[in-house]
Amino acid sequence: MSQCPKCQAEVTANYRYCPNCGAQLSAAAAFGSAPPTTSETTSPQKGPKPFRIWVAAAALIIVALLVIVSLFAVLPATNHVLSGSAVTTCQSSSSSIFVSAPNPDYDVQELMAFTQSYSQIEFNVTAVAQCDANGYGPAYLLNGLSNTGYWYQVGINWDWPLQSGGYVSGFGFVSEDWAPGGLSRSPSSTPFSGTVNQNDTVELSLSFSGGSVVATARDFNTSASASITYPANRATTFVGSQAQQSRLRFSFATRGYFTGLMTEWYHVSPNAEGPGLGVVYSESATPIASAIVGVGEWNFTTSEPVSVFSSAANNGNPVDLGAQPNQLQQFTLNGFALSADAYEFVTGP
Repeated sequence: MSQCPKCQAEVTANYRYCPNCGAQLSAAAAFGSAPPTTSETTSPQKGPKPFRIWVAAAALIIVALLVIVSLFAVLPATNHVLSGSAVTTCQSSSSSIFVSAPNPDYDVQELMAFTQSYSQIEFNVTAVAQCDANGYGPAYLLNGLSNTGYWYQVGINWDWPLQSGGYVSGFGFVSEDWAPGGLSRSPSSTPFSGTVNQNDTVELSLSFSGGSVVATARDFNTSASASITYPANRATTFVGSQAQQSRLRFSFATRGYFTGLMTEWYHVSPNAEGPGLGVVYSESATPIASAIVGVGEWNFTTSEPVSVFSSAANNGNPVDLGAQPNQLQQFTLNGFALSADAYEFVTGP
């Protein structure tokens, strides 16, 4: 029950008019609630509407994120390309797609030749995807010169040139064997068992087993691997430069067979810049006491390769790495930057 504000008679709560005097009752009086305040009658409601705004804003943010993610999903992977001396990004086609390009006849080699000998060599290398202005990329190689004169290589490559010109895009397994006279026994292409991704760590190894040389590459991140076997030709050791009595100092003037590491890159034009990104070779088991560090370029437009230039640190003599085994020594040779210590070799800036 409530009271009529005019005659003070008691009125049933749901009446709109007083049955005693006929006065109109207010809505507040009729429903037994207090009259609204000024702020409550003039201000918007503070519950449901802000909640709806928040939900709408959250939905818009989610839609925007989905659009951004979908754009990144359809964009092709970007890798690095050299344009003059500057490094820019380029788009590469899908892996294992043939790409036509002019024949690359100039071969740049950045190397670290070990002085000691090994019965087995293992080194890790970072998989770096980069290409020059024509799309060709480098190979990251472990080399072993056997004590019977055969030279073995194993590594990974990116957009590596084919003999007929052009290249197959993506990372690949590369290996080769040369006889003492320079005859190549290049095997048929061997693919990785899985995917090798940018910045993966890949172990490269050369070893002797049952009268053979086993060349293997294994991706630590994806477990992808590839391997090939060559005749060892009675060899049992990969010899360092100190065991090569044919020369005391390393020289690019002759075929530079050696035991060590090399970043190799074919280009269409001479005097091309080296790798635009740092490529790191590393191992932790056996420190490298000393090594020869050099860079050179070969011209293959003639019947016999001709040296475009060659440069070696310390006049071609071994660089002592044992005195400060964990201190990278930096060398700038013909515009190329190389670094080395007892556990690492770095090509590129």
